[in-house]
Amino acid sequence: MNRFLVRQLRGYATKPYEVFNRATKIRQRERAANLPQSEEVEYLRDEVARRAIERLTFIKRDFPKVLNIGSGSGNLQKQLVEGEDEDTKMVNSKFSDWTMLDSSETMLNRWNDHQYNDMLKVTKIVGDEEELDHPDLKPESFDAVLSNMSLHWVNDLPLTLKKINGLLKKDGLFLASMISEDSVYELRTSLQLAESERRGGISARVSPLVTVNDISSLLKQSGFNLVTIDVDEIVVGYPDLFAILEDLQLMGEQNATNTLVSALPRDLLLATQAIYKVFHGDSDGSLPLTYRVLFMIGWKASETQPKPLDRGSGEFSLKDVL
Repeated sequence: MNRFLVRQLRGYATKPYEVFNRATKIRQRERAANLPQSEEVEYLRDEVARRAIERLTFIKRDFPKVLNIGSGSGNLQKQLVEGEDEDTKMVNSKFSDWTMLDSSETMLNRWNDHQYNDMLKVTKIVGDEEELDHPDLKPESFDAVLSNMSLHWVNDLPLTLKKINGLLKKDGLFLASMISEDSVYELRTSLQLAESERRGGISARVSPLVTVNDISSLLKQSGFNLVTIDVDEIVVGYPDLFAILEDLQLMGEQNATNTLVSALPRDLLLATQAIYKVFHGDSDGSLPLTYRVLFMIGWKASETQPKPLDRGSGEFSLKDVL
């Protein structure tokens, strides 16, 4: 497990190491949301939202009051109202009262004219996804908390998960997606090789990402039961390296670490693209980029949840069965 997370869990660190500059990330997302062409690169968040909806089809519960943390412009809400299949309509009927929270005011209100604003009961509030200290967020007031592609920019993830648990009613649902380890490995390795060749060393140009084991442990430490973790790979093909970097900026998903690194000069970008094509390029000349999206489900503890039987209470011997 990441050593900073371990220190937080054990109580050795009073303040977590801040990997990300939250102010920088908000500025990046504000800048992206103000560009009209940024609406053309919502393909990743839209696809992840569709896959989150697929997971919700297996949950046979209604959630009258739901909080969407890091909602962006409302990709999840948009997919719910635009989906024409019966499963999507069924999932949509589970939720009654939506609260959308995002740290970027422009991003949050970018789709105020979309039909979901009229078809769903939606309240939008501007607030920090890491702090969750908005006055409208009362303890144990939500039946479900959802998050779509936002938590990978949180510094103090253990504390944030505990706060999410505190916002849920007993037996409340938490379902979230985030970018996880080994994502964009094609870009990362190509950049490292090019910079090592041209500069004699490498810089941290891709943000650090969590592992599956990290999240599983953190959810349990934060008070969630019946934890389920799985990872989907989404591979997107791009015409060249410059298209990748442009799309990441328009998404507001570029690097936002506190480590200061110099800008990428053109000669380094061209070297990166050449290496990318040799080691990762497809036969048609496109450059694939792999996003590994981690989905997590947890339930706030409740007396009504199923519990494992006491040790030794089994009626059959596993040895006899085998």
